[in-house]
Amino acid sequence: MKIETITICGGGNAAHAIISIIRSHFSGKLNLFLPYGNEAAYFQKLIDEKGFLTATIGDNKLYGRPDKVSKLAKDVCKEADLILMPLPAFAHEQTLLQIAPFFKEEAIIGAIPARSGFEYAALKILKDNLKEKVKIFGMQTLPWACRIKEYASKVDILGKKGSVGMAAFPHKITSELASFLTQLLDLKIEPLPNMLTLSLANVGQIIHPGIMYGLFKGKEELKYRKEEIPLFYQGVTKEISQTLKTMSDEILFLTKEIKNMDKSIDLDQVLGLKDWLIYSYKDSIADKSSLQSCFVTNSAYKGLRAPMKKIDNDYFLPDFQARYLTEDVPYGLVVTKAIAQLAQVDMPIIDEVILTVSKWIGKEYIRGGYLEGKDINDTRIPQNYGINNLEEIIIY
Repeated sequence: MKIETITICGGGNAAHAIISIIRSHFSGKLNLFLPYGNEAAYFQKLIDEKGFLTATIGDNKLYGRPDKVSKLAKDVCKEADLILMPLPAFAHEQTLLQIAPFFKEEAIIGAIPARSGFEYAALKILKDNLKEKVKIFGMQTLPWACRIKEYASKVDILGKKGSVGMAAFPHKITSELASFLTQLLDLKIEPLPNMLTLSLANVGQIIHPGIMYGLFKGKEELKYRKEEIPLFYQGVTKEISQTLKTMSDEILFLTKEIKNMDKSIDLDQVLGLKDWLIYSYKDSIADKSSLQSCFVTNSAYKGLRAPMKKIDNDYFLPDFQARYLTEDVPYGLVVTKAIAQLAQVDMPIIDEVILTVSKWIGKEYIRGGYLEGKDINDTRIPQNYGINNLEEIIIY
């Protein structure tokens, strides 16, 4: 696989980490597409001063900087062989629309992570722009927990998964691309058989809304002092872990039903939540005996607290506009619910979580038990892209 120029879209936490990681393993051109605010100016200053972005991983440090940065897609996408989008799911379509007119027809474009339904949006936009030979991929999750310490200067990489699943379209490029990305990102990238696996195996849709539901249902207006803010992953109780397990089981049942309808489709990599945690964090989990213990003894989750918003100097309220809900519901659980609806599979606990947390974010997705709420057009359900039966989903 010949990749000589890579363009990264976005300047958030993940993009900061990726710049230094890639530069440690890649000698080709590395460009940045930063269309918003003053982000491009900060990185242009770094380039002009020949400085380095420093990524700290434990006791190790990685250094890197892009070769070129621009607010305009035409400046940094035309020559790209590989375009990476380490962006929240709600930014995928807008970014694709901006870059689609300005990249090579056979460029590879990937979302890190994809979340659910990425392929429906990406293929529609790219084919509308006559990019018939374009290749797309998505990663199952973000490989790192990372936080910017100083913009365009310093980032901390707090944790790293042992491996991450990746699916591509067309499928024939998956193995070679996974091998290249493994070297590029210094991370084991596991090829997945299809992009439906990517949507159903989107564990963020279970973990993030499920834990928020468990922590805050009935406590929506409870105020917390800073030191009282609950741990997020390591705050999983037995009751919360049971909710998460039931959500996972409902997705596994849907997966089984789809396989029963079409024996040819490979969905074996859609794992139960506990199995996924052990697979992804096997060296970080001290006690693997239960789903709850996999969360609370996972060192990669150490100290991470629930998202909060400050209401005065001393108190905080839960932040229901955090990406744990605004991303993982419309680009996760609702997509899975839509596929289940086509398969005529009920998901009572997932329905309950969607109904509860969608009120918190001021959205309506489910009405009368069906995906007919007023905000359903703002999601990535397959029906919004003209896909109205399970056979078409399997073809995708």
